Amino acid sequence: MNEKLNPTMTVGALVAEDFNRAETFEHLGIDYCCHGFDTLEDACKKKGLNPDDVIARLETTPTEGGAPDFASWPLDLLTDYVLKKHHRDFHQHHEELLRLVQKVERVHGEHHPELHEVSRLVDASFEELDAHFAKEEQILFPQFYELYEAKEQGREPAPFHCGSIAFPIRQMMLEHDATGEVWDHIAELTENFTTPTDGCASYRLMNHQLYTFFKNLKEHVALENHLLFPGFIKMEQEG
Repeated sequence: MNEKLNPTMTVGALVAEDFNRAETFEHLGIDYCCHGFDTLEDACKKKGLNPDDVIARLETTPTEGGAPDFASWPLDLLTDYVLKKHHRDFHQHHEELLRLVQKVERVHGEHHPELHEVSRLVDASFEELDAHFAKEEQILFPQFYELYEAKEQGREPAPFHCGSIAFPIRQMMLEHDATGEVWDHIAELTENFTTPTDGCASYRLMNHQLYTFFKNLKEHVALENHLLFPGFIKMEQEG
């Protein structure tokens, strides 16, 4: 059961408790991704919003919307979801999306020079995300599964070469912040992924896919920062 909402809660925690709230924050322009640790009060100040009005809106958000109840999932299932949804989607589709961005840049870059910067940022971000996901897949997530299995089996987990998972988690969260800032800038350059009047079908498709990618990226960051990472840190500390 959700606790009573108040302005001291962080926007990331509010979304983690009920991911249906993410859509409300999207509409209000409140950043629950790289600024997910802002309190609702601070986030509202940045946007000139009244926290009480936002809370009233959040309280009317359907709790049985389209978002899964991630907060109730066991941590191993949540790890599976991140791998099979976010990581797999990225590996399967990011190269195709980059080619589309580069195609639109070639065709429309002369009249929309911001596309050159968009293309550069998307390319660099995808390269960084590829390395980010590799570190999660090869270093962090195997230890998550080991911690979970050890707890289920009532045994001590195998030693982790990083000592504590807190160290690689801190690095992952720093990378989340950096990536979120890059995609915020991409959103600004594209006027929140709006296609200009002279844009072709490929231009519209690019903006739709970039918007969808950013929205999925926000889910990835919120899941890890506010559910997966704190859950496994607590599990490691409890032994």
